[in-house]
Amino acid sequence: MRVAILESIIMPAGHEVEFDRILVEEFKKQGHKPIMLVPENFPFKLDYKTDVEYLDGGEAVSYAGVSKLKKLFLSILRERRRLAWYKSAFKKEAENKWDAILVPTATWRNMRALRHSPLRNSKIPVMFIFHGINPGERGNFIKAVRSVKEYHNIHIAVLGLQTEFPELSDCPNLHTILPPVYLPFDLNITPELKVHRPLRLGFFGQYRKEKNLEFFLEAFCKADFTVPVELLVQGATPTPADSEDFERLAKKYEFNKNIRFLHENLIGVEWQRHLMDCDVLMMPYGAERYKYHPSAMLFTAIGFYKPVLQSPEINPEVLAEFNIGEAVKLDDKDTFIKQLESFVNGFDDSVEQYRDGLVKANEKFGHKTMIEHIIRVIDHS
Repeated sequence: MRVAILESIIMPAGHEVEFDRILVEEFKKQGHKPIMLVPENFPFKLDYKTDVEYLDGGEAVSYAGVSKLKKLFLSILRERRRLAWYKSAFKKEAENKWDAILVPTATWRNMRALRHSPLRNSKIPVMFIFHGINPGERGNFIKAVRSVKEYHNIHIAVLGLQTEFPELSDCPNLHTILPPVYLPFDLNITPELKVHRPLRLGFFGQYRKEKNLEFFLEAFCKADFTVPVELLVQGATPTPADSEDFERLAKKYEFNKNIRFLHENLIGVEWQRHLMDCDVLMMPYGAERYKYHPSAMLFTAIGFYKPVLQSPEINPEVLAEFNIGEAVKLDDKDTFIKQLESFVNGFDDSVEQYRDGLVKANEKFGHKTMIEHIIRVIDHS
């Protein structure tokens, strides 16, 4: 099957880029032909090593580093261009270059553009993937699904651990799909759980204040560890304010020689190498939305075979089913310090349990499962 992956989001780095690669690699692996379908002059961050087709309608729009006023203008421009891209995709569809279209990261705004474009009447299946739905988005999401219910070739897939949408029980175009793990594609290795000495803890990803980094750093400095332990703190900072705050923390905690700060975006092989060099991934960020959106860092930890120490909000269903780490309380520093000490000091005793849990989690959230599910939906459209 020929599947066009319609990507229009400019991504500086990170898991969105890797999610597209998962799609491309696994479609190929299962004997399908993926095609990247993108706006003109699209700035790819990775070479997906597959065919590329370009859409008419203007270049992709980025909000990176712009003011609120400029962002308002750009959001209007993006909306107009999205409509133009969908018109172009529909026109190219008639050339019989692909059998299905997949939009890998969608929001209810995609549905608004779709309803005003001829793509709603596509003769081939078109699937929009939503990466989890939190309570604040649920109303708009329900309206969006219902608004395209009558178009039999339009499919909405929710990627995540949510499977219950009783409000949409009469909408056959709604599907739920398990999220995939992220893998170290560029390292040419089969990941497995290894333990270094000193034990290496890693805090990775985009830095935002909600991630409780300072809370964690204070606890790390006060904890009484009975085994040697090191901490790497990597931060990709999307705004100047985030960058300044990350540098403030690096300066404040430079006295602790067991903590190393890395202030840069990591992508591709560098991202993967730094992750694999750690033993444990730390995710002590507590926000309600992490209950509903699949955590890219958690599914990276699973795919890279790294146990986790995380907040209870991050996809709690995963730790409930698989023993791959621990959830910690973040509302009291003294309690957290004790949990951190217990986790680190008792890590060696739990390694085999974590290894078994990671193997089973990788089986459940494998790429093969996700792509097979997508193909089943497309085939029965």
